[in-house]
Amino acid sequence: MKRRNTNLAKRVTATIMAAAMVMGVVACGSAESSQEIGSDTSSQAANSTEAGESNVESSPITKDVTINIRVMNEVKNVDKVIAKYEEMVADDPVMSKIHPNIEYVIGADYKDKLNMALSAQEDIDLMFCGSWFGLTKFIQEGDFADLTGYFNNDEFPGLKAAFSGQFLDAMTSYVRQEDGSYTKGIYGINMANAYEDSRGFMYREDLRQKYGCDEITDRDSLMAFVKTVCENEPDMMGVNLWNFFYLDSPVYTGKHDNVFSQDSTQVFGDQTRIFVGLSEDHTKVLNVVVAGDSEEEFAKMPEGYQYDFITEYAVKRTEWNPYLNPSRGETTPVEKPAAISYSALSEFENRSKEAMENVPESEWRFYVIDDAQRNKEEGAVICDIATNNWLVVPEWSDKKLATMYFLDWMFGSKEAHDLFQYGIEGEDWEAIGDNGMKNTDISDEEKYVMPGYSFTWNPNYVRYSEMVLNNAELKADFDYAYSDSTYQLSPLAGFSFDASNVETEVANISALSNELRLNISLYEADEAVEKLQTWHADAEAAGLETVRQELITQLQQFLDAKNNQ
Repeated sequence: MKRRNTNLAKRVTATIMAAAMVMGVVACGSAESSQEIGSDTSSQAANSTEAGESNVESSPITKDVTINIRVMNEVKNVDKVIAKYEEMVADDPVMSKIHPNIEYVIGADYKDKLNMALSAQEDIDLMFCGSWFGLTKFIQEGDFADLTGYFNNDEFPGLKAAFSGQFLDAMTSYVRQEDGSYTKGIYGINMANAYEDSRGFMYREDLRQKYGCDEITDRDSLMAFVKTVCENEPDMMGVNLWNFFYLDSPVYTGKHDNVFSQDSTQVFGDQTRIFVGLSEDHTKVLNVVVAGDSEEEFAKMPEGYQYDFITEYAVKRTEWNPYLNPSRGETTPVEKPAAISYSALSEFENRSKEAMENVPESEWRFYVIDDAQRNKEEGAVICDIATNNWLVVPEWSDKKLATMYFLDWMFGSKEAHDLFQYGIEGEDWEAIGDNGMKNTDISDEEKYVMPGYSFTWNPNYVRYSEMVLNNAELKADFDYAYSDSTYQLSPLAGFSFDASNVETEVANISALSNELRLNISLYEADEAVEKLQTWHADAEAAGLETVRQELITQLQQFLDAKNNQ
């Protein structure tokens, strides 16, 4: 693994410290670069400035500066929004000198353009970086500036208000050094409206009523409804789903029993999930298990998970097979209308509207997969909190301060945020009360479009659509998804596996995993067990145990570093 570029780190520190001295910031550690875990200055409190210790009027922004911003996917009619921004800040001695220039790159080209920008150190001051583009690797290699000092800082009240302590903890990256130690810092700004999307199914409420099915309140009533539709509607199938089916799995519930499976530990891909068992106090790694492991391996896991529960849920999921698309897995499947379709809560409105265009008489409701989330239990969702969407400041940018002032302004008020998220109020959109909005009849040619996940999303600035406001049940689902009390930060948040010591083993085992088709339930129960057993035997021959021990070692080093702060 590459060690973080210390020269870059020094330049990051020098740049922010210089700005801090000009502004009169004197609090210890307020703008330091990545902190050694366990040092006296590593706490978030040490990275904040005391109220009143700096004077924004003495800002070094004395000349006009253009900050170049790149977002992912199409932006339309942004000029009118920037013109409105210029009007709103005209009398501000600092903001009136900061001029945003926003460009976009479509998603299909974004990864290549991102890599080119990093290689050429293009004149970009703020840009989108999805975690799937290699965010962790770029942070490890020192490509992005450490922004820690700008948060929880009274000189940047907009950022301080918009990013809570828990959110900052979730945004903190832990960078593994060559000796196994960790440094930490905030190298990206997370774009989220909810800390994790609720996953579930949209279902045909009109058909439920037509056939007198019970209210759908759990797995059994959901399956009974699907079965009834398949028996009575020969031109329909029961379930339309894609590569995500956590129904019947312990991905959600296991975390409450100290058994974790999350993206950062998915070494072999989603077809063969890895589960990590932690001690009750989350300080010790008990074991790491995969489907097909021996009884001895599972015996090390927390109580209730001391057997091959992974294969068990893979088998249980095959109970849905009679109701799935019979041509699933084929290159040219024949699609049929379905009684239920997979959907994230955030996608339900668009998906249901599209479905009603195809079947005008249909009526749709939303079912949340996880029992605790469906019952709206406090703290039910244990997760990384941070989503996959990030804004980053390239390390080489010489306009970091101006960029962060702009973000501080944009996240500093609902009015400012709404401008860049929705456009001109009264022209592009209309407010419904304090927390609602609806689109106007403005033409597509004139309408402002901004992919919020790429630039503006924040949990403090959420407006409900007219459809959600008019549906009490749906609004309750969104209220729950948007509430801080719904979430707990996973003890593994911030972990990233460094596969450099086991690259060959991981590549070979991942290739074996990619041959499986568990997520679309291509196999019946006996075949699913056989496939997993074959995979495990082949994975063992390819070095599964070596990877397991490397993962355990890194996880333990990570927990030791976090717990010794």
